[in-house]
Amino acid sequence: MPSETQKAGIRKTLTLLLGFIALMVGVIMANYLYRDVSMTPEQAAKIGFIRFETPRPIQLSELVLANGEPIKADYFLGNWNLLYFGFTACPDICPTTLALLNQASEQYQGEQPSIHLVSVDPEQDTPKQLARYLAGFNPAFNGLTGSHEAITRFATQVNVAFGKIPGAEPGTYTVDHTGSIVVIDPQGRYAGFIKAPHQTAQLMQVFAGL
Repeated sequence: MPSETQKAGIRKTLTLLLGFIALMVGVIMANYLYRDVSMTPEQAAKIGFIRFETPRPIQLSELVLANGEPIKADYFLGNWNLLYFGFTACPDICPTTLALLNQASEQYQGEQPSIHLVSVDPEQDTPKQLARYLAGFNPAFNGLTGSHEAITRFATQVNVAFGKIPGAEPGTYTVDHTGSIVVIDPQGRYAGFIKAPHQTAQLMQVFAGL
């Protein structure tokens, strides 16, 4: 029969052993729960997210925020960013895309990217107009505008094309533009794009994979 001293030693050893096991289980669970779940380019492509293996550096042009302030060089740093190039008078695809982005933002529970509308109609889309328009979708959405030249320089860097199309009535026009959503990574680089057409579930998958 073991003595009381021996029993105490056994109990102490078991306690230490159980504590060590609990610690290791905790470490394993933490690694599992908080592991890097970023999508590979192949996984991303299956849901329409064309993710570059090597993100491309960009230079910010002389753009202006919806609050009237000039954009700074570090504007996109520190967070994932989704940019949609459109305009406030757009009759269908722009409001549809912004509504889907809003639905994804409301339903997704994790860390979310910043969402921006970059105007391709700067003649009409003043900062105040952008602010009023975006407030109807999500007050957290950001608007960017500027001169036609500045927007063109920026759009060219992220493979977005746009141009005026004459309207049915004299003096009127619409703007044809790329329907993809541009993805900027936390280092401020062009990381890829999300192909149209877009869906709420697809956008939420992209949020989760960033």
